[in-house]
Amino acid sequence: IAVFYALNATEIFRGEVVVSEVSESGGSGLGGAAALASQLGIGLGGNAGQNNSTAPPARAILKSRNLAEEFIKRHNLQSEVLGSSVIAIKNPPWFAVKRFREDILFISEDLRSGLITVRIDWTNPMIAARWANDFVALANELIRNRALEDAKRNIAYLNEQIQQTNIVELQKIMYNLIENETQVVMMANARAEYAFAVVDPAVPPEQRHSPWRTFIVLLGGTLGFFIGIIASFLHN
Repeated sequence: IAVFYALNATEIFRGEVVVSEVSESGGSGLGGAAALASQLGIGLGGNAGQNNSTAPPARAILKSRNLAEEFIKRHNLQSEVLGSSVIAIKNPPWFAVKRFREDILFISEDLRSGLITVRIDWTNPMIAARWANDFVALANELIRNRALEDAKRNIAYLNEQIQQTNIVELQKIMYNLIENETQVVMMANARAEYAFAVVDPAVPPEQRHSPWRTFIVLLGGTLGFFIGIIASFLHN
């Protein structure tokens, strides 16, 4: 039985991409503006809290359900993830996301180096590597787009506030913040790897990740041997 299972079990290949989180990817400064403005006795209003400092960390987005859902939707993978179009039709979209996050996608972090490894387990080595790279690329794209939207909104808000105050000190603060937000826009437009710098991209693995056929055969043979001894002992 062990030999039969080992020879007929589906081969799984693992694509791995190693990335480093870019620390500058979260840098907006409206929170600082609110603090400085309060020292001058003037509030910046409700929009001051809507800045990149309150955005979730990039690694949290990388592990989020929303990113996995967007990846499946973007690449139309629901049928592939669930095994057939029939199963995909019979189940809601979240079912494919659940299976993808539990059985296909694996994300780990080295606490000493800070490096993050994104792994994709799939039956095709080319696809496993491509999905791993594409998943990181999508994370960078979504985080970069969010940073662009936040920075542009902050610039518009600061320009409005400049028109509404005659206090020179506060205007200087706002002009400095507009400069900071403009740098965020320039950086996001110029850098594709906005949140995660790829240290080691995924390549198609030459060897399967599972099943461990030799181990399965040896384990099955060992268990069969002991079961045979026990059965013989009980029979006698």
